[in-house]
Amino acid sequence: MTSDIEAGQPRAGEPGAGEPGDRPPAGLTPERVGFFTDAVFAIAMTLLVIDIPKPEGEPEFSVGDGVSKAEAAGNLLHFLAGQQNSFLAYLLAFWVLWITWRGHHTLFDRIGRLSYRLVGWHFPLLLFIGFLPYPTTVFGHHTGNPAAAGLYALSVAALLICRSGAQTQAERDHLLLPHVDRADFHRVTRASWIVALYWLATATLVWFTPWTSLLWFAAPIVGRIANGRRANP
Repeated sequence: MTSDIEAGQPRAGEPGAGEPGDRPPAGLTPERVGFFTDAVFAIAMTLLVIDIPKPEGEPEFSVGDGVSKAEAAGNLLHFLAGQQNSFLAYLLAFWVLWITWRGHHTLFDRIGRLSYRLVGWHFPLLLFIGFLPYPTTVFGHHTGNPAAAGLYALSVAALLICRSGAQTQAERDHLLLPHVDRADFHRVTRASWIVALYWLATATLVWFTPWTSLLWFAAPIVGRIANGRRANP
């Protein structure tokens, strides 16, 4: 069991609560959490491309030894065309991470401090960010397999649920800066939850249709409708 202070933010008048402009309590420095989260995003986005098959060690891709330029180019283009599913998975995952990073960046621009609960949401958030390259590779190599598509959809849904949870926690813990429009923030958070649940629902559809990826690319439309103004993944 955690104490009230460990579960939430320090209360006014208690040790560690501080006053506006004071140094934040230990473990609640927004810059440190923000920088670390940015680093995990950057590493995950870079790892996405590593497992895309590369044309290595095959003589038919090199000019010479009886292979003409036209033949080598044709062989290479044929190989690259065969990786279209991996490229699609890479594009989709990079897009999800980009939008999630932008949302996290916006969140930190709208809050003036952290709470223990908000920091706690970053554990599963970073966990699923770092994990996403794995289901991306599995889905890219086995796009027609419903288990691979289901793993991918569930991983993205879990990531977006954590993002939405962090947004909700910031609102509940009254961390928003005074100038932030509360109604607008609440609307954005609600849209974020709807999109996360949308991804979760698609995890069941992978067993009935091979075109689930088209529904994933339609997620911004769902976010725009739910928000009424701006798109979310």
